[in-house]
Amino acid sequence: THATTTKTKIRLGEKLREELSHSTTTPESSTGINDKSPHPGHLKLFTPSEPLHPRRVSVMSTDFPRTIQSVQALLTGFFPDIDDFASTTNGEGDAPIISIDVRNTNSYLIPDPQPRQSPHQLVLEQKLSNRPHLLEREEQLKEVAKRITNQLEDYLGHGADGISFGIGEEKTTGDDGKYSKEVEMTTTKPLAWAQLSEILTCLHSRNRLPPSLTSEDVQTVSNHVAWRWFENLRNPVLAKASMWKFADRILDSMERKVRVECERVKCNGDGSKVGQLIVRSNVGKEGLDVECEEEPLLCIYSAHDSTLIGMLCILQLEQPTEWPEYGSYLKIELIREEMDEDADAGTGEQTKVMNHWVRFSLNGEILRSTWLKDENGENAIMVPLEKLKEMIHLEHDMEEELESSGLGLKFRWNKGLIVESNEAQ
Repeated sequence: THATTTKTKIRLGEKLREELSHSTTTPESSTGINDKSPHPGHLKLFTPSEPLHPRRVSVMSTDFPRTIQSVQALLTGFFPDIDDFASTTNGEGDAPIISIDVRNTNSYLIPDPQPRQSPHQLVLEQKLSNRPHLLEREEQLKEVAKRITNQLEDYLGHGADGISFGIGEEKTTGDDGKYSKEVEMTTTKPLAWAQLSEILTCLHSRNRLPPSLTSEDVQTVSNHVAWRWFENLRNPVLAKASMWKFADRILDSMERKVRVECERVKCNGDGSKVGQLIVRSNVGKEGLDVECEEEPLLCIYSAHDSTLIGMLCILQLEQPTEWPEYGSYLKIELIREEMDEDADAGTGEQTKVMNHWVRFSLNGEILRSTWLKDENGENAIMVPLEKLKEMIHLEHDMEEELESSGLGLKFRWNKGLIVESNEAQ
């Protein structure tokens, strides 16, 4: 989620709490991947028997004050009555503590960490950013960038012109992708596009734009930055080099939720369960008489607008035409499809799990997956978890495509790493 004011984030937390606690599933509002798939609308994640409890939520954030404060405000909206959980947490009257994990998150929750996850990524970014159609468009907008940079001069702190960030917008580099002071000194440039967008959006949201700049200027810069990032991150090698670790972590948590189930024999009232742990795998079931610590039902990640775009690209989802606004959120739902079976005598109702599906939405709008079609030949609304995992791990060798574009780049994404093609043989 993008950083914004505390009140806005509290309202977002309240909205998500309401959305996840009330089902609006109706035949009119639901749709699936094919005629045999589930057709959920908004599904309940928390119910009276499975209450929304702080223990059932995990939280990660990039290690920046604004993203940490952002998710703190969101959690305030989620748990306005968190003190009510005190008596069920540890018996000592203390409200439960929700930990925000920021360990090493700056290295993989954003597509352009400092330093990059691999030096090959920086080289690939530079090569992709120098494709003719990108250079042509940036030449058309060069004077706009210069004009806006000049108008922001009085608003910038010391050293602002020495900062550059964003995919393909690092400081001037040589052919090896490393920063070259000599090249930089002979090059006069406006602020990086991502930097301009960040500054303008912030000033505009607080009605502090310079008088000479307009809302149209803000929109022009934001639209170009979104287009630029999408054009680069649509490349599957770059998308996976920058976002695979994060996407794989999310899917791993889903697979664990599917694989590990708990036969609940006792509820402690605080979200924890004591029972028999049932591990479901291809080789059958193994019952272990251990205390079952429930996997979280809700995982929250507080990051940046560039994170949203990176995730849209690596997951190959429909992409919005505009840069995500402050307070935007990408929701990834794991949906279990069940079918009731005839109950055996004396055993009660029986349920058979048919499949597990994943569905995506941005700010409440469903996003279709562009890599999988439904039976009508349209982009799928939901995708099977197994197929999504296969797609995320799919290798990409871009040598032929990149060479045909005149880039002469021989990189491959292979087994979680971006490598030179001859290294991957």
